[in-house]
Amino acid sequence: MSLLLCLRVVLWRPLALVGESPRDGYTRVAGIVHVHTTLSDGGGSPQEVVAAARAAGLAFVAITDHNNLDAKPLEGYRDGVLVLVGCELSTTAGHILALGIPDPVFRFSGDALDGLDDVRHLDGFSFAAHPLNPRQDLRWTGWEVPGSWGLELVNLDTEWRDAHLRLAATAALYALNRRYALLQSLNSGDQMLARWDRMSLRRDVVGIAGADAHSRLPITTTHAVRFPSYEALFSLVRMHVLLRKPLSGEPIRDSQAILEGLKRGRTYIGVDGLAPADRFSFTIEGPSCSGTMGDTLAPTPGLVARAHGCVPRGARIILLRDGRRIAEAVEKLVQPVPGPGVYRVEVRVPGWPMPWIITNPIGVFDPAEQLERLRRSQSSAASPEPATALVLEDFEGSTSFSPGFDSLSAVTAPILDPGAGMDGRGAARLRFRLGVPTTSHPNVFCALVDWTHRDLTGRSGLVFRIRADGEYRIWVQVRDENRASLDEGTEWWFASVRTAPEWKRVVVPFTRLRSINPHSDGVLNLDKVRAIVFVLDRGSVKPGTEGTIWIDRVGVY
Repeated sequence: MSLLLCLRVVLWRPLALVGESPRDGYTRVAGIVHVHTTLSDGGGSPQEVVAAARAAGLAFVAITDHNNLDAKPLEGYRDGVLVLVGCELSTTAGHILALGIPDPVFRFSGDALDGLDDVRHLDGFSFAAHPLNPRQDLRWTGWEVPGSWGLELVNLDTEWRDAHLRLAATAALYALNRRYALLQSLNSGDQMLARWDRMSLRRDVVGIAGADAHSRLPITTTHAVRFPSYEALFSLVRMHVLLRKPLSGEPIRDSQAILEGLKRGRTYIGVDGLAPADRFSFTIEGPSCSGTMGDTLAPTPGLVARAHGCVPRGARIILLRDGRRIAEAVEKLVQPVPGPGVYRVEVRVPGWPMPWIITNPIGVFDPAEQLERLRRSQSSAASPEPATALVLEDFEGSTSFSPGFDSLSAVTAPILDPGAGMDGRGAARLRFRLGVPTTSHPNVFCALVDWTHRDLTGRSGLVFRIRADGEYRIWVQVRDENRASLDEGTEWWFASVRTAPEWKRVVVPFTRLRSINPHSDGVLNLDKVRAIVFVLDRGSVKPGTEGTIWIDRVGVY
């Protein structure tokens, strides 16, 4: 029996297709999103990723190392593959996959709201990465975080972790037939799809598949094996992007086209390891309009949903409206649209748990509902800004703040800058040069510190004005007494603020401050405030950064 099974595995090939290629006016390009390299915790170099993408026949690959965009110099066409570089941000609510962003001078703060705001500010777009990962520290918890972020519906690292006993079969069969073996690790995905459907009732939520490819399996804390390979993962599950025109070979234009398709949801997920998924179409058409995945149409009479293409023989095409199955057909589906809703398609192949194809939705809504859904996709409405109840420092003539910096960094004195404030009066000036850390001197910082002991009982937060000669992130700290802390008996509660060239008023509620102190007492003791600090370090800007930040009217509300 084992010999017959081995022979079957060795001889297994992707399923043959039936049907005709779609003629809907779109070009389809296949690629992979969410790849790690040796620039973070991946097993191979960026150049190795490009070689694997080319061997797998990909049109594009998106490298997204953890908390850095160091692969940016590789962007563009490399050996015929279009390389995109994004980032996977570690945040307080889980990981965020950020695409379409430049490499900023500032660092991402680790706060989920900050991260989504930074990506949006940088003209990029975000997805919650591996949202249902079985590891608690990797699972997405920010379901109520405002914004237009999308979801990784399929994450191959999550699939791997969820496979449990089937992992042994995958590992055993990998040497015989890599593609077949990896297919055994895929789950149904039903829980994630149901969550997506519920979210899509309120707002547009783009879904993608993330390879989360590392090509590295840790065995011990010091040893890992290169398994599974990049090329094997790149052949398993892919993103298929629909373009109005074929790729031109011009890197900037083509990158913009692919990123726009990923952002809009003009895409579908294909399990190409099971059968080539590059020739599928889902549209909704009417007498006066038509749309494909990622589009929204008005609910006019005569709308018809069509799903077809080259599919495995016997494949079941399922049309869902608001997450509920409303029609099903074998190999080709034509179905009148019954009314407003969120329409998407799954293609399922008998005997395999995960859908072979998962499309992004087509919305059918009247203009008022379209506007309401757009409103829900925006950040939460800003609350009225609280008035300053007490000014702690106005930087007129003298100040309780003093500069602080390590031996590799510098802050220029004096810190008082008469006439630089937003009202033409005084302000604090933090003219800084952040040093480059070394092995023997890893911690570098530049700061303005007020060591005044205060009782801020009854206050709700800090308020101040800030501007800079560039875009940086600066930590705002309130340090309270905590005798168990090793930081001179104080605990550091902090939040991050992004600067701009124009003055802006910043409100930091005390509830937004967080602590990473291992000896935290769990609460900011406002009656025992020991310092207020504005500080830059290697976690807020890149080492070697020089610039100037002005701060004015520090108070509480």
